[in-house]
Amino acid sequence: MFIRFFKCLLVVCATLLFVSCSATRPKTADEGPVSQVPLKQDAEYPHSLVYKKNGVDFKKYTKFMIEPVAIYKGKDAQFKNVSESDRQMIADLLYSEHVRQLKNGYEVVNQAGPNVLRIKFTLAGIQMTQTTLATITHLAPVGIVMNLGRSASGMTGSFTGTVTYAGELHDGETGELVASFLTKRGPLAIDITKSFKGIDAAKQAVKDCAERFKEIVDKIQGKKD
Repeated sequence: MFIRFFKCLLVVCATLLFVSCSATRPKTADEGPVSQVPLKQDAEYPHSLVYKKNGVDFKKYTKFMIEPVAIYKGKDAQFKNVSESDRQMIADLLYSEHVRQLKNGYEVVNQAGPNVLRIKFTLAGIQMTQTTLATITHLAPVGIVMNLGRSASGMTGSFTGTVTYAGELHDGETGELVASFLTKRGPLAIDITKSFKGIDAAKQAVKDCAERFKEIVDKIQGKKD
């Protein structure tokens, strides 16, 4: 039993290592999903690595232009056992959910210009839920302890599906990169009320991320506490 748990733990650690290594190593547009900027951990944005240009007044961005979502083709892309059609489906969902959320209170435009924040998302990975392992680690005593710890830190559950993507935010007038991030998200680790099979967890993660993005914009604009 211990050997089986140890092997499972190695898989989890390897997955987490991908995010930290991919995000902290500077990359060019050809080498990775984010431009060559210093991504760092930020307490305000858990489970993400973030770059924000100093001195930018983000409150001035009251309009949003979202470009078609790119699908990362690099060697470190994480799409194991995920079909091309599912990759495109998640990329389309990443676009449509952010548009849907932002349209609830803001103007989403098709052209860059003054007061426009131009957003480019790049889908870098999808992890399918490993249904049997996910169930076991939620029910077994050791798995419950591990998932409680992960839930407390805002991480996804062991063997539960995730989505990894990058975002680059440009000033719509100057084209200057004002912020970027790399994040890996999935459903809450201890959420045993929902059953996420296959790619369902990644779909839910995209919806949650879009909602969270809207909340951040609202906070910047002073619409929410």
